[in-house]
Amino acid sequence: MGFLDYRNRVFRYYKESRYREALEVARDAAKKFPDYDAKTSFWIACLQTRLGNNDEAIRTLQAAVNRRVWWPPEVLRDGDLDPIRDKPEFMTIEADCARLKREHVNQKASPDLLVRVPPGYGEGKEWPALMVFHQRYGERPELSSAPWLAVLSTGMILAVPWSSQVYAHDGRSWDSIEVSEKDIKWAFSKLKDYRLDSKNLVVGGFSQGGALSIYTVLKRIVPVRGFVAVAPSDWIIPEEKPATERQLPSEAFLSIVEASDCRGLRGSIIIGDKDPFFPKIEQLYELMVQKGLEGQMQIEAGLGHEYPEKFEDKLRSALDFVLEKGAKVPV
Repeated sequence: MGFLDYRNRVFRYYKESRYREALEVARDAAKKFPDYDAKTSFWIACLQTRLGNNDEAIRTLQAAVNRRVWWPPEVLRDGDLDPIRDKPEFMTIEADCARLKREHVNQKASPDLLVRVPPGYGEGKEWPALMVFHQRYGERPELSSAPWLAVLSTGMILAVPWSSQVYAHDGRSWDSIEVSEKDIKWAFSKLKDYRLDSKNLVVGGFSQGGALSIYTVLKRIVPVRGFVAVAPSDWIIPEEKPATERQLPSEAFLSIVEASDCRGLRGSIIIGDKDPFFPKIEQLYELMVQKGLEGQMQIEAGLGHEYPEKFEDKLRSALDFVLEKGAKVPV
């Protein structure tokens, strides 16, 4: 089994409150996949607190930090760590992570790109493509690409860039729009080596990546047909207050939509009605439609900030909409 299989098992057991079984799988993954130390160490610590083994959880995190593994503050605020949050040892872990983050962020990182081609690729024709932007704390492309692999069976090339902006020991973000634009243009320049149908390129993404896909189309960063945004945030540059504490969309993102001419553009949004971003995205979507967007919004009942069930089918439907005949390539 690959790392994704282990991750899926850990998450499934966790959701079913089978914490001891999840812990066994997480420990097995830690042995088999040392490159994913930040993930597996964090899983193990969270599962140990779930089982009431708080001292073991502290030792797990301390050992990881001693290996120079670190996590951003937002991750360390995970509710599973609440039982150890007020312990002096945990406060030391937080301080060590902050120090390691400063050291890591100061080291220049390069963007990366994973490209997967569909069956039959290379038969002398041009192929449509989907470029997918990862969420904040974006994992390596081989992981963040997983939910989108179904597009290969539809005859599309799948391209998944990894931002150059360090967010965690093993994750990246799109927090700087200026740097993100450079990374996107770099990724698209790499696609020149493939047999692309330049009139049938689409961008998509999840969460912050979903917001970035909308931004890329509205600002015409690269010539694409439209976007497929899954559970998009209402910001690219993170807001100080979480979505649950704000009534209105991010002013920065709202101003981008207000200044955009959306005529000739197409876009599909897939989002749950329990997603904290949903009310803001609904407002932004309505404004984009008013500005001329040919849009489609798939609202998933009872879904939070996550991918919906049977996402493969919903993704195909969204791509069919965006690639409908008559859509124009922005110029």
